[in-house]
Amino acid sequence: MTVDTPLLLARFNAHANTEMHKVLSQLPAGDWARDLGGYYSSFRSVLGHLYTTDIAWLVRFTSLRPFEALKGDPFSFPPAPGHIAFDTYAEYLEMRRTLDSSIVSFAQELTGGDLEADLSYRNFRGETLTKNFGGLVLHLFNHQTHHRGMVALYLDQLDVPNDFNGISGFL
Repeated sequence: MTVDTPLLLARFNAHANTEMHKVLSQLPAGDWARDLGGYYSSFRSVLGHLYTTDIAWLVRFTSLRPFEALKGDPFSFPPAPGHIAFDTYAEYLEMRRTLDSSIVSFAQELTGGDLEADLSYRNFRGETLTKNFGGLVLHLFNHQTHHRGMVALYLDQLDVPNDFNGISGFL
């Protein structure tokens, strides 16, 4: 993998989120927290999970080396697992856009040496793991795609047309 791969995925992630937000912004306000039956039962809960885990991974990444894009809020006080950092769709949208911009900037800072390095970190269960840093960066983007897929399923359940998660249209 070269540094072009995470940069492409960071840009795609921001684009896919923007497209997803266009669809979500058309929903009635009551649908934001409506129980739709999944493990993360609402748009609010699945996007809250995605937001907090993105931050958790990015904070873990700073143990490899300091990254300028990952300084200050929200990285200095990452949310606890399970905490949803926003109540309304408007709050989420502002925070997500800021985070997506940080992710693109982070991807621009990556070097080949970073991607080849191993990262030791503790997961939420307290286990110490060591894995390839580049693979973990790919995991960050795969996790985002997975949960955008959950959002797409919820939109399908509500009979709301959507098609924001395919990278081929972005290329």
